Order: sequence, then structure tokens, then C-alpha cells
Amino acid sequence: MSRSFSFPRPRPRGLLGRRLDGDEQLVLGGGLVCGLAVAVVVTSLPLRIFGFLTVAGASAWMTLAPYRGRTFLRWWEIRRTYRRLLRDGSLLYRSRAPYTGRRVDGRRPRVEVPPGVPRDMEWITARTTFGEIAILLQPRERLFTAVVEVEGMGDFGSLDVGDKEALIRAYEFLLRSTADGGGRICRLQWILRLVPTDPNAHARDAADRRDPAAPPWLDQSYAELIRTVAVTAEDRRLLLVLGIPYTTDLVAEARRYPSLHEGYAAVLGEEIETFVRSLARGQLRLLRTLDEQGLASYLHHAYAPSHWIDDTTGMDQVSAWPAEVDARAAGHLLSRSWESPTAGWYSRTAWIKAWPVLPVGVNFLAPLLLYTQDVIITVSVTMDLVPTDQAISDAMADATNELGQADKRPGKIEDPREQKDQRATVSTMRDIADGAAGIRMVGWVTVTSESKDALRRDCDTVRNAATRSGLRLEWTDHEHHRAITNSLPFAGGILADGRR
Repeated sequence: MSRSFSFPRPRPRGLLGRRLDGDEQLVLGGGLVCGLAVAVVVTSLPLRIFGFLTVAGASAWMTLAPYRGRTFLRWWEIRRTYRRLLRDGSLLYRSRAPYTGRRVDGRRPRVEVPPGVPRDMEWITARTTFGEIAILLQPRERLFTAVVEVEGMGDFGSLDVGDKEALIRAYEFLLRSTADGGGRICRLQWILRLVPTDPNAHARDAADRRDPAAPPWLDQSYAELIRTVAVTAEDRRLLLVLGIPYTTDLVAEARRYPSLHEGYAAVLGEEIETFVRSLARGQLRLLRTLDEQGLASYLHHAYAPSHWIDDTTGMDQVSAWPAEVDARAAGHLLSRSWESPTAGWYSRTAWIKAWPVLPVGVNFLAPLLLYTQDVIITVSVTMDLVPTDQAISDAMADATNELGQADKRPGKIEDPREQKDQRATVSTMRDIADGAAGIRMVGWVTVTSESKDALRRDCDTVRNAATRSGLRLEWTDHEHHRAITNSLPFAGGILADGRR
């Protein structure tokens, strides 16, 4: 019997079980006060009751009731912010990289970043045994991030049950040892980038460039080489982003060096090198560490796939961003590279709103990650690593909540869905106690196409694949400029306390 995973069903929480933002508290409290004021001013008792229920009920509905996947107040704030950014021109970005030049010391001055990208980022280069690696300091998020490219088990689906179980245990051990090992890495982001390629491009290029005057033996040898070389119809890249929080302890240790920049590079480089050495425990193989050129090339490629990932010529923190990003349309994002032969690339980003409710096998994401053909797609999963003690405490609290909400009055038939939720929470608690890793995670999916019609078709394809995987997507209209950055290697998309 194959290993299976189960995700607890998200239950709608009431007022006492949900954390409200400041604007939600203001609207809810203001509605209650206004309702009481109406009840005091109006003299007729029926009108008092009606007025109070109308005003207070309207504020409660706007704040708490589900509306198009969120609440009416959340959508009002999203549209208000979108209209404000549209008026001040922030949603149209044009890179000033060609006009920046260089300083006397050879460094490039900082340029503005596209909308939604973390502001005031600092690029730090650290040297490790595995090569140079670029570290991004995001001051507003108080987070350091670094990116490595890894390779997983290529033929995982063809392995027998025992080998699959061993690989899953190895990966769980990697997460658990990272969370409980006392290191500084507390967040991981997995990014799968899938770009269709032409499997016959090499053969056609060889035929076009063939020299008729070449010796027959050379021509025959090269033809045999083309037939022998395995060429795939898609390029898959698996990136692992390491997130390290900005803390006073880290700053104090970095101050021991001549400058903070050198201190961050030395301390974080050692931390990253230690983690990379532990990748083998999770049956992962390091391909490369992304330095400034590699990371800049990937960021440029993510907005405009016409720029290839491995083309790092002239790439740095200034040229990392595309020539133009237009987020004025509510339903998509338009971006254009400097060398783009087309009018631009259209992108849409979706939030993975619901994970599978029923137990699933280890290959439950195969329809989305493996069987999606001819679609440029990026799947990002950000994980906050939770120490075992805290994970058990959270699981016990969830189990207590599920059992406490159950209606077990005599003669009352218990809802089978509640029984399933109770079993899932108790099973999660036991799995963590048996050694499973505790994480909080959120997923994002970005689809990129060359035209609006192709984008609509590709989004339908991805939605159908996600449905077969047991996922539920919610497209982030009016927020695509911000949501696309959650699928970029910034370890974003999840707050420190696990709320979106």
C-alpha cells in the first residue's frame, strides 16, 4: 500500500477564532456603535430593533461573511488599492537600466523595481565551497534569501513502494533537522519552472548549418551524435530558496567583521554551506548556486521567457528586471524583455486556496507538474519550518478545537465530515509525534503566454490539472503585479504567523 498524505480541511472560523485586521476591527466596532446610536435615537421599539440589526448586521456581513472566496471588505480594499495605484501610475513600470551608467568604482547605481517586488533590496555576494551565491536582504520583510538549483529523483514514479517510502522519510528528516537543528534557516521555498522547448530545434539547426564540403565521415558521425543525444520537449528547473530572518543576534555576529556587508556574507555563507551539505540527507543533489548573474538572469526570464535562464551575459542587479511591466489590466500582467521579438508576455497568478481534503498518494501533484504540456508554468510552495514542540502544540490545539466543536448530544447523529476532520487532526498530531516535520505552507501558480487567447487557454489547462491533483485555485485579479512575486525566488507569499 502506497504512502498517503492528508491535509486537514479548512473550517470556517467564527469571530473568536479568527484574527481580524485593523480595518476589519474598525468596521465591525463602528457598525456596532452606529447600531447602538440608532437604537438610542429612534423612539419606536420595532424601528430600534430593525435599525440596530440592519447597521450591525451589515458591518458584520462585510467583515465576516464569505464573499467570492474572501470577504466584501477585503475585496473593497483590493479594488481601492488597485484604483489608487492606477491613478498614480505605479502599475506601469519602465526600466531605467540603459540610462544608469556606472560609478567611478564600477558599481551600478540602484534602479526602481517593478510593482510588487520587495523594495530597497540589497544584493550581497557570499563565497562558499560550492561557488559564489547571491543573498538578497529584504529590509521590509526582515528576511535574507539565497537560491540554489537542485535535482531530485528523476524516476521517482517508477520506484517501488519501499524506495518511495525511504525517499519520503529522507525528505521529512531534512525538514525536521533543519527546523530543530538550531540553525538560522526557518523558511524554504520550492520553485518548479516548466518551459516547453522544441525537441527538433537542434536537428534543424544542424541541417541548416551543414557544410556540403565536409568529409562524409564527419557528416555521418555528427548525424549519429544527433540521434544518440536525448532531447526533451520541455525544460524543468527546480529551485530551492533559503530564507533566514533578520535578527539582532545575526547583526551582532556580523558586526565582528570590518563591515556589515562582509559580515553578512561570511555568516550567511557559512549557514548556507552547512545546509547545502545536508541536501544529500533528503536525496537531493546540488546543481549550482545562483550568483548575482544567475539570479538576475532567472528573474528576467520569469517576467519574459524570451530571455533564456542560462544566458547570464551582462546580467546584474540592474538588468535583472524586464524593460517594461504593465499591471494596469485587472485580469493579467503584461511584461516585455529588451530582446523580446513579440509585443510582450501575459501572466496570471493563482493562489492554491485549498489542498486535498482526502488522503492522496505521493504522486498527487503529477497532473499539474508532469502532465501539463506546452504551458509555461511556475509552481511555488513556500514553507515556514516549525520546530517539533511548537508543531505538536499547534496540532493539539487544532484537535482540541475539532473535538470541542463536535455535537455529541444524545440522539444526535454526528456529521461524518466532522468525524473525518477529527481523525485528520488527531492523525496529524500523531504523525508529528512520530517524527514527521511540522510546516506551514502556501502555494502559488503562475502561467505565462504570448497572447491573451493563449493565456486564457493555458489557464484553463492549468485549472483542470490542478483539479485532477485535488487543488483549488483562486486567480488573484487586481493583484497580479503583487502575486507574481510570490512565485519568484523571494520566499514570499506567507506571513510569519502562517496567515496569508
